[in-house]
Amino acid sequence: METQRIWFFDGREVAGMAGLHLAPVPVEKHGVLMDCESPADLDGVSVFCGSLVVLPDGLFRMYYYASRRQPRTMRIGVAESSDGFHWERRLLGQQEWEGSPTSHLHVKGLPKDANITQPSVVLCPDGRWFMYCWLHGQEFGQIRYLVCTSEDGLNWQLHDQNRPAIFHPSDLEVGQAGWTAGLTNANPKAKFDAQRTWEFMAAKRLRSNDATYVYFNEVTNLFEMYSVWLLPNAPEKGRQTPHDNAPGALRVIHRRTSANGFDFSAPELVVFPDASDPITQQFYYLSQHQEGDWRVGFLGNYHCWDQTMDCEMCFSRDGRYWERPFRGSFIPHGPIPEQDCMSVYATNRLLPVANNRTLMLYRGGNSRHNHTLPEGVSAEHHAIMGASWPTGRFAGLVTAPCTTARLLLKPQILLQRSLSLNADIRGGIRAELRDPLGGCLPGYELHNSALLKGDAGRIHLCWGEDNHSSETYQYDAVSLYLELTDTTLYSVNL
Repeated sequence: METQRIWFFDGREVAGMAGLHLAPVPVEKHGVLMDCESPADLDGVSVFCGSLVVLPDGLFRMYYYASRRQPRTMRIGVAESSDGFHWERRLLGQQEWEGSPTSHLHVKGLPKDANITQPSVVLCPDGRWFMYCWLHGQEFGQIRYLVCTSEDGLNWQLHDQNRPAIFHPSDLEVGQAGWTAGLTNANPKAKFDAQRTWEFMAAKRLRSNDATYVYFNEVTNLFEMYSVWLLPNAPEKGRQTPHDNAPGALRVIHRRTSANGFDFSAPELVVFPDASDPITQQFYYLSQHQEGDWRVGFLGNYHCWDQTMDCEMCFSRDGRYWERPFRGSFIPHGPIPEQDCMSVYATNRLLPVANNRTLMLYRGGNSRHNHTLPEGVSAEHHAIMGASWPTGRFAGLVTAPCTTARLLLKPQILLQRSLSLNADIRGGIRAELRDPLGGCLPGYELHNSALLKGDAGRIHLCWGEDNHSSETYQYDAVSLYLELTDTTLYSVNL
């Protein structure tokens, strides 16, 4: 059935409103879903910049990673679930840890114990598998985002270690391209002239920090990458945080595209601080979920001075221009000393789970970004946690207290036989249909409207003693006018 849904993430479809403001959907937190359970999990498991894939049989697969700082060790693992809440590590027989089998992947073409992390896995519509992951090879001077391919998502082959998707600024084999060319206070000659070779400029074009997500867009048939661009952050600008791990850099989000999954475009800045943000605001990551024509983004809102990480919800129609109506945390932090009291890092996508709900997995941490501990926390720890909310709800228009709010939509062509609302109506809603020039349609006046109440994804509008729907005006252009009390309106289904 043809349908269209009007969201309120921006005001494009709204002709006028009063007594309403946009608010995110409340979430239910489910605590820790996966934690360090064996020596193979090293110092902890994480799904930040990891990947969730819905397999053709409906099973969920997680590509997570385990890590240890001393000695530096990073491994990518695989776990699977039928419900999104209970996960079993899949013993692959590819790598052992202390003589025991593990879920760790071995990528052919890399040394067996290579440190790889943050797997961004893409299952293309034609069945091709791509995995992008960061190689941390400081011992041989390489920190780069590798491209790997697979036929089954479990057995992976490195494409070309010397042809990564992007380079980290600290990759020594490209001459410290990022730090030298623009991220230090060196003079222009040191920045731009000393190493202006073809290889140097190619690497500079592909420089990025870590915290990277890659997607395949089925509309454009392009791979899309969202990662971190590092702007110079000189002390005299007043934006520096001296106790950050990279005080000379200001993190913002950039986007790249690729037609083949291997060669990515030059960067385009898409999210950076504006006048409504704190002076030390930075952005650490951007993951996204496709919902109809909209992208719902989950942005790493990095409070650099406090060294805490929020997961901020944002919205885009094209992946390039992002609306940020909420400048705070969508998944609320737990109180100290709970597991996610200091940070929330989103994974790459949302999962459809039972009871018509949507589940987000995230990495919750109890330490600040610079690894210091808040008072009341005795040891640094992170784990994979979960939060859910009703499917089809992200942000809705909420009525002001003790007010009858009003909403008028711009003219729309009705595609369905019956208009319906996705709403939590605690008070009531009455509706009126108008012609595109603003005149009332006979029989569809406000005084003929049934008073709607309830909490559902489809609450149908009706009028008159016979409770007739809007079917008469299917495939006609109309304007919808609503009066609302004590309501959250998430969307209108036309």
